[in-house]
Amino acid sequence: MLKKVATVGGVVVVCFVVVLGGLFVTGVLGIPDAGLEDNAWGEVDDERIEVLTTVWVDNPNPGLEIDDIHVEYALAMNGVSLADGEATDVTVPSGNSTTELRTDLRYHQLPAWWATHIESGEVSDVGADVTVHADVGPLSGSPSHAHEDEIETELESMIAESLAEMEGEHSLSPGASDLSEAALEPRVEIEDTDAAWGDVDEERTEIHLTFDVHNPNAYPLATPAFTGEMVFNDRPVAEWDADDVDVVGGTSDTHIPPGESREITFVVTLDNDDVVEWFATHVDNEEVTDAEMRAQLAMQIHDETVTVPPEGDAIECEYEMTTAIFVDQESDLESEGCTFAPWAMPDDSELAGHGVVVGSSEENGLLEETDDGADDSDGGVDDGAVDSDEVQSGDGVEPDDETSISVP
Repeated sequence: MLKKVATVGGVVVVCFVVVLGGLFVTGVLGIPDAGLEDNAWGEVDDERIEVLTTVWVDNPNPGLEIDDIHVEYALAMNGVSLADGEATDVTVPSGNSTTELRTDLRYHQLPAWWATHIESGEVSDVGADVTVHADVGPLSGSPSHAHEDEIETELESMIAESLAEMEGEHSLSPGASDLSEAALEPRVEIEDTDAAWGDVDEERTEIHLTFDVHNPNAYPLATPAFTGEMVFNDRPVAEWDADDVDVVGGTSDTHIPPGESREITFVVTLDNDDVVEWFATHVDNEEVTDAEMRAQLAMQIHDETVTVPPEGDAIECEYEMTTAIFVDQESDLESEGCTFAPWAMPDDSELAGHGVVVGSSEENGLLEETDDGADDSDGGVDDGAVDSDEVQSGDGVEPDDETSISVP
């Protein structure tokens, strides 16, 4: 009798397995599938950026609720792992449902991502992977889905556009000087400007800011110094004084000779920790940044500091920058205009070593009108003669009695 019961029981089990297997084969029963429904930013503070991830789960088994589902999530940008999380013991009903995961960005990885973002031309590949581990009857599976996207920023072009506002010819009359009507007004021409990213690592980011400066005067001009700042969402990401920046690119001369041009490249360094602090404000503000840039060139003429823009102002440009990492919007950079704004001029100690100081007669403070700008050189090569109305500098040639050139 017991043998007969055991035989019947075995047959029932075999039949159940066969039926269950048939249901899987025919698609009536199956392993749940899952993928990324949505990403959103959660809570943000000085040390934490939360990521809210909604995962969709499709349970294809009619009337069968499945317990102990294990869901995993991972986020990377340009191959830098920024977040991962998991949810265990998830119960999913039949059909489609969603579950939410909360993870934190790895703050210490953000500088590494930023470096790759700049090195890739301000482009980041965003990858979000979702994997679900499930057991249904005798079968188990771990289906996964990868979501890929690309984000871009235009910080380099924003900086370049701001510098371009300084192009043109500028008067260099010191605003505070009591100049006589006989004095000639010095001028400088900014022929071209440019901005480009330099070296970048996980700690610092260089931005190269280039000016093509032309001296239209009949006397040398000092190689200018450069000050400025960039402020994003009220957070400074770069601030530099005249003595904070390195100068490269053909600026070993301390002055620009009459009628000549110089390409001057200033190297400004960003601390990546400041970039991370800004990034937190950016995501907390729905991926919108109010960006401001201010810049000023300065030099000394006869103990007076003169600036571009004039009268001690700086060019001030404002932009609104949006990205679409998690927020459903278009990445964009919109200019909100440029203007002149009050700015602290460099003091004498900051300008020291940044070029010659053009001096002049005690009476006028600048060159006399008797300087007609005529060049006594032959084909651009000094013939050794100095006429009464021309200022020369160099070996064996001294300035006239009325105007002097001194190197700090």
